[in-house]
Amino acid sequence: MAGAVLVGLVLSLQSISGNALGAPLTEWQQRVFNEVAKSAAVQSKAAEPELLALFDSEEFRANLSTCCPSFAQLSAKEIMDRLSEQFQVAEVASGFPSFQDPAQLFPDSAGMSIDFGMNGTFFLSDWQAILMHSTVDPEKVWHGLVATYQAFHVDSSRGTVTMEQWLGGCSGNKSQPVEMLLSTCYVQPHSFKGQDRIVRYDYEQGKGQVNSSFWLAEKVAGGLSSPSVELKQGIQKVDCPKRPAFAMSVYVADGQCHTHAVQNNTQEFGYQDHAETYEYGLKPFQSRGAPSTLAEAAERPVYSLVNLNMIDMGSPIYGDVSAIFSNKYIADSTLLSPIDSGMYEMDCIDKEDFEWTPPHNCSAVTAFKHLATLQHNKHLWLINKGFWNRLGLLHTALTRMETPWGRHAVPAGSFLNYFEGALLGQLQFPAAIRFLIGCFPALFGTDLGAKLQTWARSRGWALIWALGPNDKAIVGETADFNFDLMAGTLSFEVNKRLIDPLVLSGTTAAASLPLGSNATDKFNQMWVEVAHLRNTTNVTNATMAQKIQEIGTLLPQLPIRPLMAGDCSEQLKNAECVGITLKGSCVCYASVEVVSKAEIFI
Repeated sequence: MAGAVLVGLVLSLQSISGNALGAPLTEWQQRVFNEVAKSAAVQSKAAEPELLALFDSEEFRANLSTCCPSFAQLSAKEIMDRLSEQFQVAEVASGFPSFQDPAQLFPDSAGMSIDFGMNGTFFLSDWQAILMHSTVDPEKVWHGLVATYQAFHVDSSRGTVTMEQWLGGCSGNKSQPVEMLLSTCYVQPHSFKGQDRIVRYDYEQGKGQVNSSFWLAEKVAGGLSSPSVELKQGIQKVDCPKRPAFAMSVYVADGQCHTHAVQNNTQEFGYQDHAETYEYGLKPFQSRGAPSTLAEAAERPVYSLVNLNMIDMGSPIYGDVSAIFSNKYIADSTLLSPIDSGMYEMDCIDKEDFEWTPPHNCSAVTAFKHLATLQHNKHLWLINKGFWNRLGLLHTALTRMETPWGRHAVPAGSFLNYFEGALLGQLQFPAAIRFLIGCFPALFGTDLGAKLQTWARSRGWALIWALGPNDKAIVGETADFNFDLMAGTLSFEVNKRLIDPLVLSGTTAAASLPLGSNATDKFNQMWVEVAHLRNTTNVTNATMAQKIQEIGTLLPQLPIRPLMAGDCSEQLKNAECVGITLKGSCVCYASVEVVSKAEIFI
């Protein structure tokens, strides 16, 4: 009995002190990790001469003097060392929606939600989430098909296209026809995973086909840009975007009903399955894209990114909550890819054409061979640069390391440019998580936000509120993906964080940040004020930006930034840190003596 008590005590201390034993790996995962670690050590060392030559090149030096004056006087070796130091303290983040409908789990969705976390013992992959939480038979999820049934007829003399739609198949009920002008843009509300999209139809007479281009509608104050004519089914005529289309589809213009797959789960889960076996070398399922047991699903990773762009929300593309993992817990179980593996799978292997994707060179990346670890990763900078050409992660990472934090904004397209982390093994609570981040505009002052506080408090994790891109047209709207950050044209400061004092007080990190008298009362008052605004007014992005600023002014001890190279070096030896205040104080969990594995089993 005493041994069991000791085990519980050690694990609870280790969970946030930085002395965690690490994620338990399966035999297959351990073999893959060992192989990658050995290869990465060689590749990382071999990359050093090329990196040094790059940092000494005339073009690189000219760009440094413009973007990054604090680096301009450093030698090539000093720049390389700074990047390595930054890598060691960088947050490994996984974004997910605060809420997921168990009846609507789909390919490429995050595995987590606040409810899944509160009722679980470890961080889920999407495979595990579907097996454990889907209210739909997992087989129907793996092989689901969402389709539209449409007919197109073109009147060239009038320059129009008429679209007809059927429900439930071409023999089902037919909606009213909608006539639109060719080569004219229209917005279709909530037509792409809950987001508005702009569509344009062009006719190729020689081929008898209609080419459909679509864009994600950009948000502007007051709603959509330039709506002028409202047609049936809520479709509005708008100005055509000048940026490249997000995607294109081709339809036969014969006036007959055809089936068009919108979401083919067999295909999409197959993409992910192939990426995990081909790009990461992980164990195949018995049936492609359809694990039948949790043991099969446990062979696959949780996806994350290395937050070298120091984005306040961590990983905002994939939801309004991010988990930041314990660096020590995942140190010997994380595989790194130089680019997003899903993009590589679809764009480079399956040759899907995304008009919005910047020019890139698929031949720069060799699946599996170019992986890295958190210890050995210098070659990733060169491979990423070779893939994206001048738009590599190296440029944005250096600009974001300039002080003060957020001095340089992050362009929307750069949100998808990161080193991807595949976290192997079971990510046990509380040990695997360092802290949580909640999206301030979406969750602060809401019931879901209160749930997030409860979850963090119950596990002894700190909670950070981040302003994030603050770009949602409907403030407080939750979503699985924010595609605007992948394909938009705006830039975002993403440099506003506040530590939650109500949650902090229940963690061992509280001792490192004296809050002063009445801090929790003042914070509670702001929570109530924001909740009241949400219930009584049409809250805007500007309102939320103002409120997070007001809290930071009222409680100046709460604003916090991510760790940068050299921060909190003493504390990080035996502990995990949440960040550093704007006055330079480290916010870290309590440090405990390292306990060996042997001592746990007394």
